[in-house]
Amino acid sequence: FRKSWEDVGEEAEQTDVYGLGARDSLQDAVEAVMEIMGMQPCEGTEVVPPNARSHTCLLSGCFVGFCHVLVRLYFGVDQANAVAVKVAVRSEDPEVSQLVHQIISEA
Repeated sequence: FRKSWEDVGEEAEQTDVYGLGARDSLQDAVEAVMEIMGMQPCEGTEVVPPNARSHTCLLSGCFVGFCHVLVRLYFGVDQANAVAVKVAVRSEDPEVSQLVHQIISEA
């Protein structure tokens, strides 16, 4: 993942933060976002360690037209179990990166 992330570069990166509301667990939040994204987890990052208050999940996939898309999800949970996620998307096409964020914001 890391090599592909660096190869794509920052030019097509789009980053934003989303509030996911209260969740039963950080694992629940990771699974919900992965389902929305429809992408494959990389390097076993779909599993959140027990009692974690933050977690990074790496996703990879292809957008229509075979455009490779990489996503870094940075999750954090507060004392009230409200989860926020910082989403960084890189792809070969900046418009695809924007569309991925649109999918998340409309979910």
